[in-house]
Amino acid sequence: MPVPPSVKFEVEIARGRYATIDDMDGIGRRSGLACPDCHGALWELDEGELVRYRCHVGHAYTAELMNVALDENLRRALGSALRALEERRALARKLQAQAEQGDQRHVAANWRRRAREFEQELEVIRSSIERIDRIAVRQETKDAAE
Repeated sequence: MPVPPSVKFEVEIARGRYATIDDMDGIGRRSGLACPDCHGALWELDEGELVRYRCHVGHAYTAELMNVALDENLRRALGSALRALEERRALARKLQAQAEQGDQRHVAANWRRRAREFEQELEVIRSSIERIDRIAVRQETKDAAE
């Protein structure tokens, strides 16, 4: 059985050949998703029951691996958001203390208010992370049972 041209082309990409956007349009359709590795456009490649994704740089994913990669990216993004908000809260508290030492009550009150706002935002991110973790545990339990 002859090898389809699209498969030959994908082998070339896997070996390091650069694919243009027009090349990719010829073997698949744009998915509207971003590549988890390079954040470029992804093309959806249908092969019967198997759906795969590939960017023109060469990163490739099955639908299942795409889901895993997106979960990892989400966890990293939420972790970065958590760290950034913790730093903002710490800075607000430090500036509040400095303002209090300088007897600047209004400035201190402003930083106190902002620190509370950052704490509320932190709770939203923490809750999101906990929810994602619960969903992942349920899915792993379900997958193990099947």
